[in-house]
Amino acid sequence: MQKIAREFNFGETTFVLPKNDPANTCRVRIFTPRAELDFAGHPTVGTACALVMKQHVRLSDPIRLILEENIGPVTVDVARRNEGFHGTLTLSGKIDAPTGAPSPTDLAAVLSIEPAEVTQVFFAGVGVPFCFAQLSSNEVVDRAAINRAAWAATLARAWGPHVFFFAGNLRDGGKLYARMCAPALGVEEDPATGSACAALVGAMASKPDFCGTAYRLSIQQGVSMGRRSDIEAEARKRDGVVTSVSVGGATTYIASGEIDVPSLALERPRRGHQPAISAGENMLRNLFSATILAGLLAGSAMAQAPDAGCALPSEPKGIPAALDAAITGPADKDRACMKPLLIPEARMMVVSLGADGAPTYTLQTLDA
Repeated sequence: MQKIAREFNFGETTFVLPKNDPANTCRVRIFTPRAELDFAGHPTVGTACALVMKQHVRLSDPIRLILEENIGPVTVDVARRNEGFHGTLTLSGKIDAPTGAPSPTDLAAVLSIEPAEVTQVFFAGVGVPFCFAQLSSNEVVDRAAINRAAWAATLARAWGPHVFFFAGNLRDGGKLYARMCAPALGVEEDPATGSACAALVGAMASKPDFCGTAYRLSIQQGVSMGRRSDIEAEARKRDGVVTSVSVGGATTYIASGEIDVPSLALERPRRGHQPAISAGENMLRNLFSATILAGLLAGSAMAQAPDAGCALPSEPKGIPAALDAAITGPADKDRACMKPLLIPEARMMVVSLGADGAPTYTLQTLDA
């Protein structure tokens, strides 16, 4: 799975796997080009909307899905809105907000701006640790650029190495203008970062001086990249404790296409070489489908495994190897199989292997 995510090079790539708990919708694993994440916001929303668009879940309006992620079960409500799909995830659990964040002067060096242009710096996270920096204006946010040497010295080994910097009013109901860069994850800049928005609204609601029950923020991100994202974030508070955080936005189906792959890439290994497909070999018998999403919460990819008529590995730990093998390893040429990739924002790839051994990879593309 990591190899696939690195090949597509999106901010996140999600893989849909069989669920562990019958009460949930499916298992979802999330990868950046360099590492697996316990949780990420916009790929979670995009994956849920993709499953609804492709009708892999029972249709109703709204539709509630429960995705099993490394951080735990994540609830996503998907509804039609303005002829499109809008998803809102809800996550319960503790908001981490440790001390020890860099000084405004050190963070200014990381962002290549003046210390006076940094209002405050703090750590917070819900599944993914971030360093948040409030800057003095939208213009400063747009002008900021990561200084790799300063980042390596200040944040590379810090609790929150990923930088979410923004301008605007942090009061309840405030509007923010933001960007996010995560060199440690191989993400130069992210057009929408739901996990950061969840952590931010949760950290603000956790402050003792906020006595309300719901804290809301509207975040605009990805503008300077030409990929504007509008994100709504909310934290619920009861008896002085944040009980849940929600992040939502819209998704749009945009792309599909086709790629041919040499049959040599799917040949069996020579005698003495360990086969890449073992317990997961049988899962390659079925057709897979794929789609690509993009829009206000786009920029990730999803690979989907079939949920019926396919002999999956008996142990969950065998599934990742089976998925990797479907793309990079050998397979029996006399077995029909297909491998899908859902890419919310760029292209979708489906790998099919016919009975005659001729492989065809399909990539489809649409404009939003």
